[in-house]
Amino acid sequence: MTGPREITDFAGNWQLTRVIHDAKAGQVFQADGAAYLTTSQTGLIYEEAVTLRLPGQPAIKGTRKYLWQDAGDEIDVRFEDGRFFHRLKLGKSEATDHHDCPPDSYDVVYDFSKWPRWAARWTVSGPRKSYEMKTEYAALAK
Repeated sequence: MTGPREITDFAGNWQLTRVIHDAKAGQVFQADGAAYLTTSQTGLIYEEAVTLRLPGQPAIKGTRKYLWQDAGDEIDVRFEDGRFFHRLKLGKSEATDHHDCPPDSYDVVYDFSKWPRWAARWTVSGPRKSYEMKTEYAALAK
């Protein structure tokens, strides 16, 4: 298989691990938790809950929510308020996209080569940002 072929392939619960290499701070942060992708009228609702570990500080709990909209052989990923974020191409072992948020720039590479394990690597740059964030996902038992 070359990766997920339709949005429903992502439905379910995923364990996630995240590593953030922050060049500006000169530190590496780690997080783990879960992502829950549940069916909605237009696709899926992506919700994650993580515990972020910062060197020398207490762990921090965090959440995120995105709307994944079915666009045929693509998924439109939107912020919780409906604004467009980026697009994910289906049916390939790798998908890439770019999000411009002046003055910052966000580039993502999705890796589906080991599907149903998958990963997303974000490279973020701007006047105040310089980091790479890699998140790996593995299906949780149903």
